[in-house]
This record gives sequence, C-alpha cells and structure tokens, in this order.
Amino acid sequence: MDFCILSWFKANLKTSVYSLLSLFCILSFPAYSSTSLSTYGVINLAFILGLSIPVIVISLLYNFKGIFQLRYFVLLTLSLIGLIYFVAFGEQTQIILPLMFSILYLVFIYFSWAVDETDSIPTVTKISHSVVLVSSALYIAALYIYPNENNYIMWVFSSGTVVALIAVRIKCTTSDVLTCITHMSLFWLPVLYFSFIVFLWINQDIEKQWFMINAVACYILFFLASCWKIALARNARSSDQTEIFFPEQIELARSSSDSATNLPSQKQAFRHINKALKSHSKDKFTIIVFKPINFQQVNKILGYKNSDILLLQLAYCLQKSVENNPNLVNFNNSQVPIRIARLRGLHFLVVLQLEEKEKNRDILVEKLCQELTLAVPDAMSFKSFSLNFELTFGVSFINEYVNSLSQTVAHAEDALLKAESNQVLMSYFNKDEIIYTESHLLQMERLKQDITQDNLYWYVQPQTRVEDRKLVGFELLVQWHNENNIPIEFQGFIDTAEHSGEIYLLTKQMITRAFKLILRLQRVSNYERVSIKLLSQYLLEPDLVSFIEKQIATYNVPAKYLIIELPEKVVLSASERAKNIIDELKSLNVNIAISDFSGSYESLRYIRKMAVHQVKIDCERISEAVDDPENAIITSLIDLTKKMNLPLIGTSINNKSTEKAFTQMGGELAQGEVVDRGVTSDNIGSWVTTWNNLYNPV
Repeated sequence: MDFCILSWFKANLKTSVYSLLSLFCILSFPAYSSTSLSTYGVINLAFILGLSIPVIVISLLYNFKGIFQLRYFVLLTLSLIGLIYFVAFGEQTQIILPLMFSILYLVFIYFSWAVDETDSIPTVTKISHSVVLVSSALYIAALYIYPNENNYIMWVFSSGTVVALIAVRIKCTTSDVLTCITHMSLFWLPVLYFSFIVFLWINQDIEKQWFMINAVACYILFFLASCWKIALARNARSSDQTEIFFPEQIELARSSSDSATNLPSQKQAFRHINKALKSHSKDKFTIIVFKPINFQQVNKILGYKNSDILLLQLAYCLQKSVENNPNLVNFNNSQVPIRIARLRGLHFLVVLQLEEKEKNRDILVEKLCQELTLAVPDAMSFKSFSLNFELTFGVSFINEYVNSLSQTVAHAEDALLKAESNQVLMSYFNKDEIIYTESHLLQMERLKQDITQDNLYWYVQPQTRVEDRKLVGFELLVQWHNENNIPIEFQGFIDTAEHSGEIYLLTKQMITRAFKLILRLQRVSNYERVSIKLLSQYLLEPDLVSFIEKQIATYNVPAKYLIIELPEKVVLSASERAKNIIDELKSLNVNIAISDFSGSYESLRYIRKMAVHQVKIDCERISEAVDDPENAIITSLIDLTKKMNLPLIGTSINNKSTEKAFTQMGGELAQGEVVDRGVTSDNIGSWVTTWNNLYNPV
C-alpha cells in the first residue's frame, strides 16, 4: 500500500497540486440546499481546505522527509472531506459512504504513524499492517452486503482493531515513558475520540451537525500534533539534538571522525569513496592501506593514552604531505581537503583516483608510497622518548577482482600483512591468493569429511635394533590422499587439519587406533611400545588426558605401552599448563618422547627436569662423507644420549648407506624404509610373525 501511494506522489510540485485540486471537481453541491446542515457542511469543508492546502504546499516546498508523511496527510484530509460531504449533502438514508470514509480516516492515521517511525521488528510490522488492511476491507465489504444491519457492532470491531494497533505501535516505537504518554495524548486520544463519536452518530445519539464539528475537531488535534512534531524535529536538527527523530544522523555524527587522529573514520571514508565511484564510474580507483609497523613498542613503553599523542603527530604530518594531491579522494566536505582516513587499529587509508586513460598507475602508486614514507619525521618525540616510524603499504584495485569496496579494502589489508611479514615497503594483492584461499577452504571441507568418514590411510613403521633386527617398538602414522589418490605432504596435511579445527578429532582417532594396535601386537606375543605424535601444543588440554584415561579403561591395556611423541619445538613453546598436562600423562604411566631432537640447551634443560623415555633424531641428511658437519652433529647427539642413558632412535633411515653411516656414528635403533616403508594396521600381526621367524626365531 505504501509503495502504491508513494508512486502516486513521485510527480513534480505543479502536477501534484493540480492533481489534488482536480479531485474536488467530482463533488457536487446542490444549489437548492440552504438548510443549516448544508451550511455546516460548507463551512467545515472550507475550513479543512483552508487549513490543509497551505500545509501541503509548504511540505512540497520544504523537504520534511522523515518528519512528516505528506502522502498520508493528503489522503487523511481527502477522507475527512468525503466524510463531511456525504454526511452534509448525501441522502438522509445513505450511511455506507460516510462510514467507509470514517474507516479510511482511521486507516490513514494508522499508516501516517506506522511509516513515520523506525520498525525494529519487521515481522510484527507486516502482521500489524495486514490486520489493519484486512479488517478495514472486511468492514467496507460488510457495509455493502448488510447496509442497515448491526452497523454499530461492525464499527466497534473494525475501528477498535485499528485504534488498538495504533496504541501498540506508539508503545513499541517510543523509548521512554514520558514520550509514550505524550504521543498517546496527542495522537491516540483524538483517534479514540473520533471512533467514539462515529459510534454515537451511528446510534443517532448526536446530530449530524455535532458529528461534523467533532470530526473536524479531531482532525485539528491531529494536525496540531503533527505541526508540533515538525517544529520539535526542525529545532532538534538545527541544534544538533536529533536523538528522538534522527538516530541515524546521531550515529553518523559520532562516527564521522577518529578521536585519536582527527581523521575521518572508515564509515565516512566509505561514504565519500562510494560517492566518487558513482560520479566517476570510468575512473580507476586504487585502495592503499598502510600502517606504522613499529608502533607496538610505543604502546608498551608509553601506554595507549600517551602513544595517541605520537599517533596524532604522525597523522598530521602524513595528511599535510598529501593535502594538495588532486589524485586522491577527498574524505571531507569542507574547504580543507582531508585525503587520509583511519581504519581499524593502526591501519590508515588513501584512495588514488586516476582517469581511465592513465597508463602509469603502478608508478604513481609507488611514488605516493614514497611520498608518504618521506613525510614521516626523522624522530618523533614525547618527553624523553623518541622513535623513528616506519611505514608499510598494501595495495589493491577496485573492480579488478571484486566489486565490493569493503572486500577491496580487506584485500589491501591482506597485501599489507604480506608486506609486513616479508619486510618490504609495499605489496600488491595477488588474485591468485583468492584462488588459493578458496582452494584451501575446499580442502579443509574435504579433510573434515574424510576424518569424519575415516577415509584416511593409517600405517605402522616398525623400529628395530640395527645389530640383530630385534623389534623394539612401532610408530603409528597417517596419510591423507588427494582426489587422485596421491599422498599429500604431511606438514600440509597437518596445517590443513589445524586450520579446519579437526586436528583434535584426528588425534583422538590416532589414540584409539594406537590402543587397538597394542592389542593386536599382544595377540601375537609382541609387547613392544606404540608411539603416536602430537603435532600441536594446542592439543595439550585436560580433555586429552581424560580421553586417554578412558581408552586405557576401555581396552584394558597398560598405559606403559603407549608413547606420546612431542616435537622439540612444541615442548619448548609449551606453556606451564601444557607442561602440567605432560605430568598428568606421565602419572598415567604414559611414556613421553621428544622427536626432531636438536640437543639445544633449552631442550636439554627440559629433559633434565622431566623424565623422558626416548628421543628421536632425523637422519635423512646423513651422508657417507666423513667431514660432513651434519654427521658431526648427529654423532655428538648420539654420544650425549648414551651418557644420559637415554634411548635414541634414528628416523628416516631409508637405505643401506644411511644405515651404515648411522651405525658407524654409534647409532643402535633405527626406523625407516630400510626396515619397512609401512605396514597397514590390519596386516601388522602377520608381519610381526614373519619378521620374528626371519630374524628372531624362538
């Protein structure tokens, strides 16, 4: 309904006024009517027209959009004119048309309020509108079908519904009690009174003259209340106190500038950029986001309050350096242009706008970045503290990869992160990174499905004593294959599992399979330990200990046959809480091993403080050359662990030459392809039997 009425008022001022005046041509005024009733009707009609037409003209000349709904005021006025006309000049027995205009009068009052306030609950609003329209339509239809039967009952039901919904909307759209009482008194009570006098007129309790006078009085009250509302809103707009009638303008004023730097905020910058995009659609726009990369230490030393003073100095210097650059988008409406805006955190924004024919965009971008870099003072000081700021830039182009402004700014921020990590001045966003991100997301989704459906490839690598090939243990490993059934690199597989959040579920599956593997080995009279590797310190949570304890009880397997391997970097980066988790695992008799052992001072301190069952070193880079430094390091590690009486297993021993070199260095325990590339869990029983029969027959 609102759309249809609004489209009727889309015409220009002259057309709207002429259309309004032409509506009165359909009304006929009998020349022979000289009764007092007709005189009252003419006086009331003249009064309404004299009151409403100036208001309509003024509203068309001055834009009161958001304060005064002109279209509903016009329809409200027309419905009252129709009511008075048919009461005064219609046949005495004809009551249908006055009642029809009466219900329309109430409906237009309802909608004049409904569209004037912000609707916070769209579903309730739609239901309320529908109830009003349906009840009024049913009432008009009932008047035509039953014109002289129970008119007062139908009026009470239909008008009562509209009046009740007007009261509900006033209550829902006012924030405080005083405003609600004021609006109920000025807007709702006249509506209730109008409904009451119509009821009295239907029952012939009042004369038609008094009915017309009271109807006009209700209209005047509503008219005065609307004028009061316009006056308040205009006064609030001029004094910048628009909290009741203009909440969106308050939010805009609050977010127009950044308090720390006095630069435009992100919202204001986006508004000006979108305006420039619409007015110069053929131009090329470049988003440049930059930040001072060494500002964090200022916050640590001076605190946030004092560091904002230095940030204000920096923003002032940068703004002055580009103030007169006509190629940059202006984020300010005043005479002094502001061409830098502040985003989240320490991120700042400039937008380079070039004509379509400009071919040297990259050169101008780099020149601008250099200009901003040179604008930074050599040393910015606060009291006795001074610092040389360094800037880093990220660049992205609007409409090159995406049409969304916010997405383009996000791409520039991604490029900024890349420049910061690579320690370069600037970096351009690469569209291949979008493809990589999408591919990575699809990969994470596929991994999640494969872990849930247990579609991973599990296998076991035996560990033997080099001297006599006696089995000393096993390691449970896992592989993830791509669509072509080719194994994915192990570290990439683990990274994807961490990013997708499925690393914990994967670890639980590994623990469960390890206990099942221990049971299978014990069925073939092999009581060697099985190790599994935890690849992230985030796995060291109390829930992990509880889960392992539950599996020990479920499978009735001594915990001493399980070894939890922790890479050295995980052990060294683990927090105190994680170290407590390791202590709890050891209290369950679970053994702890350190893999990728380097023999660093920190790792040796950790081994000295905590009893470790074994260590592992990667022997993949062992060579047969005697003077190879890698060989010397491994030799010293083997000697060190022997003195500490700590078992050491050499991993990645994949050929005889590596095994021979490892043995010459003093290595005793080996794991790798030289023993076996990997045995599936289902076949481990027969494999162990065959191996023992071959090398260690009973």
